[in-house]
Amino acid sequence: MGQVDALPTSRRAPILATFGSTDPPYEETTMKPAPRRHAPFDRASWAETLASRARAPLPRAAGLGLALAVLVAAIPTGVTAQDRPTLEPDDYGQWESLGRAELSPDGRWLAVSISRVNDEDELRVHDTDSDSVVVVPYGSGQTFSDDGRWVVYSIGQSEEDREAAEEADRPVRSDVGILDLADGTVDVREEVASFSLSADGRFVALQRYKLEDQEHEGADLIVEELATGDRMVFGNVSGAAWSDQGHLLAMTLDAADRVGNGVSLYDPSAGTVRALDQAEAVYREMQWREDAADLAVLRTREDSAFADTAHVVLAWRGLGAASPTRFVLGDGGSVQPPRGMRVVEHRSPAWSADGSTLFVGIQERLPAPEPCDTEEATDDGERSGNGPDADSASGGNGPDDCEEDDDLPGVEIWHTRDVDPVPQQRVREQQLREANHLSAWHLDGDAFVQLGDDLTERTELADGGSFAIGMDETPYDEHAKFRQQFLDLYEIDVETGEKTLIHERAQGADLSSAGRYAIWFEGEHWWAHDLEGGQTRNLTADVPTQFVDLDVTPTREQMPSFGIAGWLEDDAAVLVNDEWDVWEVRLDGSGGRALTRGADDDVRYRLQRIDPEADAFDPEAPLYYSTYAEWTKQAGVARARLGDEPQMLIWDDKSFGGFGGGLRKADDADVYLFRQEAFDDSPDYFVAGPELANPVQVTRTNPFHDEYAWGRTELIDYENEWGRRLQGVLTYPADYEPGREYPLIVYHYELLSQGLHQYQVPDPTRYYNQQIWSQEGYFVFRPDIVYRDRRPGQSNVETLRPAVAAVLETGLIDPERMGLIGHSWGGYQTTYFVTQDDLFTAAVAGAPLTNLMSMYLSFYWNSGGTDARIFEISQGRMQVPWWEDWDSYYANSPVHNIENMETPLLMMFGTNDGAVEFNQGVEFYNAARRLDKEMVFLAYEGENHGLAREPNQRDYQNRILEWFGHYLKGEPAPEWIESGLGYLEQKDRVQGRRPVS
Repeated sequence: MGQVDALPTSRRAPILATFGSTDPPYEETTMKPAPRRHAPFDRASWAETLASRARAPLPRAAGLGLALAVLVAAIPTGVTAQDRPTLEPDDYGQWESLGRAELSPDGRWLAVSISRVNDEDELRVHDTDSDSVVVVPYGSGQTFSDDGRWVVYSIGQSEEDREAAEEADRPVRSDVGILDLADGTVDVREEVASFSLSADGRFVALQRYKLEDQEHEGADLIVEELATGDRMVFGNVSGAAWSDQGHLLAMTLDAADRVGNGVSLYDPSAGTVRALDQAEAVYREMQWREDAADLAVLRTREDSAFADTAHVVLAWRGLGAASPTRFVLGDGGSVQPPRGMRVVEHRSPAWSADGSTLFVGIQERLPAPEPCDTEEATDDGERSGNGPDADSASGGNGPDDCEEDDDLPGVEIWHTRDVDPVPQQRVREQQLREANHLSAWHLDGDAFVQLGDDLTERTELADGGSFAIGMDETPYDEHAKFRQQFLDLYEIDVETGEKTLIHERAQGADLSSAGRYAIWFEGEHWWAHDLEGGQTRNLTADVPTQFVDLDVTPTREQMPSFGIAGWLEDDAAVLVNDEWDVWEVRLDGSGGRALTRGADDDVRYRLQRIDPEADAFDPEAPLYYSTYAEWTKQAGVARARLGDEPQMLIWDDKSFGGFGGGLRKADDADVYLFRQEAFDDSPDYFVAGPELANPVQVTRTNPFHDEYAWGRTELIDYENEWGRRLQGVLTYPADYEPGREYPLIVYHYELLSQGLHQYQVPDPTRYYNQQIWSQEGYFVFRPDIVYRDRRPGQSNVETLRPAVAAVLETGLIDPERMGLIGHSWGGYQTTYFVTQDDLFTAAVAGAPLTNLMSMYLSFYWNSGGTDARIFEISQGRMQVPWWEDWDSYYANSPVHNIENMETPLLMMFGTNDGAVEFNQGVEFYNAARRLDKEMVFLAYEGENHGLAREPNQRDYQNRILEWFGHYLKGEPAPEWIESGLGYLEQKDRVQGRRPVS
């Protein structure tokens, strides 16, 4: 150990490289300012920017070494949409998608990942108050230091570099970049597997890659002080974890032959290293207590009598002091796990809030198999060490029992009494092997209490560790084989392990943010059990609204709620959703009140967690809500203090939200971040103050957008054949000219109209890409589809026909040139529709269900669950097995109506489809062949429910275009459509690296 320049250091210059309108009841606000152009960056402008913000640059002697990009291309004035070209396939690669954004604690910087269709991804670090931006090719995983001065990120490799490394049999490795935001200096640390910043932001730990062919897990770890560049290197580090406060770093060491293995503590500020434990063992799962200098770690304890590995649990309290307190569970400690049980590595240790208890998982030990006795017989005819009858006496394995794997039977035993079918158990093998019981180790009382057991095989620990609940599903397992799973709910005393039944036959339960209440939804109401007082109450009996979601086909005994929106601090109340609004419900059962008033205008309010790490909402702070108008699709953000009428801060014909969800706030400043997009407005991030007034556009994705022709979207209103009001989204062709009739592609699944404002990147690997269809000169229609009981296919027909009729009333569509397309459930809808109606000229179905009877009796192989449950209580909406309602299953199966099909159909399947059985496609194909129907079947070898290999994605996307190009545009049919291709010819073409066309 010592201060060394352990990492190669270089200065690199980064280069640019799905699912009638009224006026809004609020004053409309213009939100998006004129786009800003990014100016080229230099040191002088950086210094001027910092000076204007009264932020003096911190001293650092280093060259800038940056190249920043001008991200906006000028559009000639006077150019109309019709004068701009539509996209060609060569244009797709440049298109960008906006990824994860990280706001610095002071709100002055925004780091955003950008992915491109051509895989030339990058990281952009924006100054939120100027036009400066740093571009890092292949950067990702950005993290700001706590003081906002530094941003650290990973740097990957280009596709060409990855391929070259693989061809040369070299490992593909990443680097780490460190950007000093005070002066723009970038340092790069080469070949770093991972990094982590100390809680105070002063230090970064850089984990190097371990050597190739190395059996132990340790590798070099470098701890660097960001401001000075001083470094300390540690060898053979297998894991590192910073304390939640300050900068104490715990490290596990793993060396060759376990020599020197242990746990060490490093204080980089003081420059001290302390060995906490050493043994020839493996150390893993370090866990610091939140906001404390208390640490727990697992140390392996092996025993040849067992096939598994047990663990000693080590804990220290007060590691920031000179004499911390050490605790041991297991070997050498005063407390032991129950006999025959082991502490597992599958559940990380968890501290109680006060540090008095450590929670771990235990599991029954697995005995080692009896060794195979393959020793040759000794001269006296006895096996060495065992005697002639050793095998039969000990139950061990004799030489005849020691078989090679190839000699073992490859059989699985499936029984009708299996609660979980064997395919499901197979998929969940690792989960089943890792099943363990939550247990509490009380450090001060030298007591170990097992909390979970066979009665409460599922346990959940309340935040802080004061309470726990247990769930027992076994009384309802037979019921759940084909219907809903219920459970009995228990309160568990953390001190004694005693269990008290709270409620029978619940659907599930959640714990409140402060851990005092267990809450569940039953019937039409929310219920809560006070784990401290012992009372169970109906919370919403007197609340005047409906919390059960009845706007789905009622296939389940217990229908879902609209969900919990959150909690007020200290469990003062629970916040729950109804269809439109958020309600504050008191936990003493005395009722509640609506916090919003969206039901009057069909505007949906949902709470925004501006601090994702906060467990509850501060009742004294303003609450922010996302807002969405059901029938206009306008959206925005509203704000109010608890009990006040929300005021709309933003309201526009846009889509709002962040990457992964909604409005966010900088940790240490009143800077708020949100994302906005529209169909013709590429997604971007904006920052603003608490009022969200005059937001500043920080990012500028796809600045070349205006160079190309682009369509637009509008809502189409209609009623289905049983009078349900619905909408769909109509997308115009990019080259639309008034007065012409265009071909139409209808893409359907279930509810899709909420995608009105979605910006669609023209990515051919997303093979159902509606933007590409628009660029190819098609109108695209995405209707909402709803269902009635036991009529999934028929409901689609009864909804789709009037939806298309409403589109035809616009006069924009040629009724003789309409195509239908969908995947999975949408593929089923497509395949069923063309057996009922010849409205469409051609159709494409990806991975469709075609025979509901045979599908009912199959498995969802990806999860191992039976498809029967999906049919009875989920998307199938059939409620009963087919032998109880033959007519409905028969009438809604495409294959049983195939004789009526007059629409040319292209069907796609992956041969390893684990969601919809591949044979569903084969059945329909063979029936189509027998009836001489016009159909082409695409079977992608080895693919699952969605195509994963890019060549296959692009191939299928291109074939969709060729299929509709021929049938809807009259383009010449390629050979594969006209007459098909023989197997040998297809194989020879593929081997010749030519597309099978």
